[in-house]
Amino acid sequence: MSEFVPGLDISVFEGVLAMGDADARMALALQLAALVSDPATPKIELQQVTPVLLKLSVDPEHAVRAALAQAVQGEKRLPVDVAFSIIADEDEFALPFLAATPVFNAGQLLAILKVGDEARQKIIATRADLAPEVADHIIKSSGLGVVLALAGNDTIRLEPADCRTLYQRFGQSAEMVERLLSMPDLPLDIRITQARRAASRMRQMMAEKAWLPANDASEICSEAEDNAVMQVLIEASPAERAQATAYMASKNMLTPALIIRAAATGQMSVVESALAHLAGFAAPRVAEMMYSNSALGLKSLFRRSGLPQSCFGMLRAACDVVIDMREEGISINAAEFGARLLEALMTRYETMTSPERAKNIELLGRYGENKIRKVAKRLKADLVRAA
Repeated sequence: MSEFVPGLDISVFEGVLAMGDADARMALALQLAALVSDPATPKIELQQVTPVLLKLSVDPEHAVRAALAQAVQGEKRLPVDVAFSIIADEDEFALPFLAATPVFNAGQLLAILKVGDEARQKIIATRADLAPEVADHIIKSSGLGVVLALAGNDTIRLEPADCRTLYQRFGQSAEMVERLLSMPDLPLDIRITQARRAASRMRQMMAEKAWLPANDASEICSEAEDNAVMQVLIEASPAERAQATAYMASKNMLTPALIIRAAATGQMSVVESALAHLAGFAAPRVAEMMYSNSALGLKSLFRRSGLPQSCFGMLRAACDVVIDMREEGISINAAEFGARLLEALMTRYETMTSPERAKNIELLGRYGENKIRKVAKRLKADLVRAA
């Protein structure tokens, strides 16, 4: 006596597959989709109809396959073999199915990523239920188009390490760089590196086109780079600024020219962060030393910083302008700061020699705000003639 097997008699389904026309097979597909979606359907019945579903998923009629894919695309109980068969079909219905089906786990999605074409990889990258390990694989191994799709997935938060990996892999892609720069929490070292790259490309282009004399082109590009880097530092929080300053120092980017340019334009948060790193002091202590009424604190800080002595006069004058502003309770723009700086360099500091005074005014003429730069250059010329 044969053992009784509970469940469905699928012979009628097989008869439809063998003898039914396209309309009959489509009706069968919809009927079985309803069976799959019914939570009361026993697991054994799902197993029994799986071979029928597989045959319907490769039916010679496009309309039958499309109807099945659309009917089961959101079903959690769909047999995974059937799901794999559907996503291997035409993009028209395979891609929407892949975007919506919940049956694949992280390992199965990884398998599809490794063997699927770019269209399927992009669909996976945009899924709302993307597991961290799948996103990590895309970041480290997938092509640009797939990674851009992932970057546009609002459910995925890119960590700083992810951003650095993407920048390292695709930093030459304008679209990827634009996407990264649009992120409010992008690590500052990436913004700073990108500013340097942009200036380097500008310098190379000017050299190739011979638009300006080499010295002028180099100065314009250096100024653009410094200004871009300073803007990144200005907009950062104190903690982020400290980290970015340390990064710049490690890459030999924390130059005297950058620090003097910041001082000449009144961007003293940049100066404070630079001196704190170079001197090895905490930021609050550095600010206290810089803006005390005695110059002794600044001199001590400056000696520890290792900056060239030629920088001291400009830094001292900038600190004095800040002290004056605080006493007056005012806030001024870069041009007004430069004007006060020029006045201080011209009228204060009895111990400053005429050559030192002329040199500091020359620095202001090179690194200051545009309007003040012109005035400083004229004053420098007058000083030279008077000497």
